[in-house]
Amino acid sequence: MKDYYLLTAVIGILIFGAFKGYRKGFLRLAVWFAGLIAVLFIVTKLSPYVSSFLIDNTSIYDNIRGKIVTAYEDSNTDAVTEGYRSGDKNENDAIDSFGFPALISDYLKSNNTSEIYEKLAFSLFEEYISGYLAALSIKAGTFVGLFVLLAIVEFIIILAIRILEKIPVLRTFNRLLGMATGITLSLVFIWVFFLGVMMFFGQSFGNWVFAQVGASRFLTLLFNNNILFELIK
Repeated sequence: MKDYYLLTAVIGILIFGAFKGYRKGFLRLAVWFAGLIAVLFIVTKLSPYVSSFLIDNTSIYDNIRGKIVTAYEDSNTDAVTEGYRSGDKNENDAIDSFGFPALISDYLKSNNTSEIYEKLAFSLFEEYISGYLAALSIKAGTFVGLFVLLAIVEFIIILAIRILEKIPVLRTFNRLLGMATGITLSLVFIWVFFLGVMMFFGQSFGNWVFAQVGASRFLTLLFNNNILFELIK
């Protein structure tokens, strides 16, 4: 006997998206979604310029760098201070000894090259570490600061949209468009799920999903028309 768990889940997601979109309305949902994309896009474009300005034209960079140097000089871990000060052949081991998450450690290791030292006028390992961490700190702070600032602007716009939603003539049309938007957003999540299934070729979960898709014309239609697949093939 065939089961239809996946089909039920997919239809449930689409219905939930439609209901939520209908309840919230197109204007509010569209502004939230488009606003989020716009905020990330603007922040990504502006952040490098703002962070470069802060690094080159303010004392923030030097202050953060000095604090980083002091923090590791005052560390009670001998391996950290020794590796930080020495600049010996085991620089990657010294970076590991700092206790950073792998994302940061790998970032520091990949840029610990003579080309970077020459470009940034570093001569010592500790200069590189403190300089790069200070720059990374400013870049992260700039990104988050701009994101919060623009998110506040988006929130104000959404409040204004809510005022427009109260106009009776626009209410029904707004909710119908919201339903369509909710279905579209749900469909995107379903397509992302279908892409994720491709990680399980030859495994029981992947075989089960493909069997479910093959047993339903609706799921087959959704799977075979996954526009996100164009981004990875």
